[in-house]
Amino acid sequence: MHEINISADDLVDKLLTLAEEGTCILDSCGVGHLNSHLLIAGLSPEQVIVANKPDTALRELDRVLGRDQAAIFTLSYDLGRHIQGFSAVRPSDEPLTFIATFDGLVVHDYDSGKTHISGDENSANTLRESLSKTKVSVRRHVPGSSARTFISRSDYLQNIDAIREEIRTGNTYQTNLTRRIDVELPLDSTDSAIFQRLRSRHPAPFSAFIKRPDSTVISASPERFFKIEEGLVSASPIKGTRPRGSTQEDDDRLRLELLNSEKDRAENTMIVDLLRNDLGRVCEFGSVAVETLCEIEEHPSLFHLVSTINSKLRSGLKFSEILAALFPCGSITGAPKLSTMNIIDRLEPTARGLSMGAIGYYLPASFGLGETIDLSVAIRTMVIRDSVASFNVGGGIVIDSDPGKEWDETVTKSRALLDALGIDPESVAE
Repeated sequence: MHEINISADDLVDKLLTLAEEGTCILDSCGVGHLNSHLLIAGLSPEQVIVANKPDTALRELDRVLGRDQAAIFTLSYDLGRHIQGFSAVRPSDEPLTFIATFDGLVVHDYDSGKTHISGDENSANTLRESLSKTKVSVRRHVPGSSARTFISRSDYLQNIDAIREEIRTGNTYQTNLTRRIDVELPLDSTDSAIFQRLRSRHPAPFSAFIKRPDSTVISASPERFFKIEEGLVSASPIKGTRPRGSTQEDDDRLRLELLNSEKDRAENTMIVDLLRNDLGRVCEFGSVAVETLCEIEEHPSLFHLVSTINSKLRSGLKFSEILAALFPCGSITGAPKLSTMNIIDRLEPTARGLSMGAIGYYLPASFGLGETIDLSVAIRTMVIRDSVASFNVGGGIVIDSDPGKEWDETVTKSRALLDALGIDPESVAE
């Protein structure tokens, strides 16, 4: 590894100035949640793979995640639907899988404050030279011009009532219901400026900026899906949300309210049980253990309840076999997973696309950081395509859900992305 003298903020500025097709930045923003302390970025990928057929997507993932190259990838929610045996129900422009492979990466460690370039010697030299020559020219943010939601408040509340009826009949215990928001962007807006604003105002442990052939992914996800290191796998589902208060007194009240909420703790525990069962399909018998249950996590605009489950993978598994057991993440489907996904298909009027899917990276051992696969859940994640930014927001619906409060939770969860896009959340609240 080659050390270079650059701060995280300056590094991001230069990376965004150099941004072109295939540029990938995964940034923990110094938040320090679940040991997510790195910024990992690649420029000029060796290969870009876009797969729209399930068999091809899984085959390419198995082929790439295991070679002596790093990879950064996106997995659409529909890939999870295909894995679980569902057919396509709605058209989507989102590829099932996007993969960019790299012989060299630049890595900033927020814990040590040091930046290194890892990987192949030639690629490392090219990266170092590109960064040293680059003069920052990231443009300022241009606000969005208009926004719309694909389901009205009244229809969303009716869908919540429909889910509660499904719960009464035993078809689901909890369903994660989402709604899609589209924001029209001016032609002179820039993806890099939107990411800069999101990163600075709403730092998240699993932030991302990924330039793909026909779109850009920008994420401020707070949720790890799963991480694999040295044969151990951990998952950290989020269930339970409150907005941050405007004063310290409000903050303390809302934090305590979430911590003591029986409803939110029940939601979280249901998903922990689902993930324990999913992990048990690919892990050694007796190794699945809940490390933490319903701990408070603080973010700039909200509080979350987070739990962590650890286990030991069975040896010899392909990545596609692990996905078959775990994907999509139970926190964004509900429980039981398959029957609840059926309910989601019936109620949500649009395809989820990347929203509620996953964003991840693979590091081979040769990059000096230990062989690692790490995925986040693609919540608080927008895709910008043809001057339109699209994302989904939602929440877990249970039998005692208050429909109005559930809608308000979606408004709370939309605030960070809408703020980065220059849109008032209340303008799309109805």
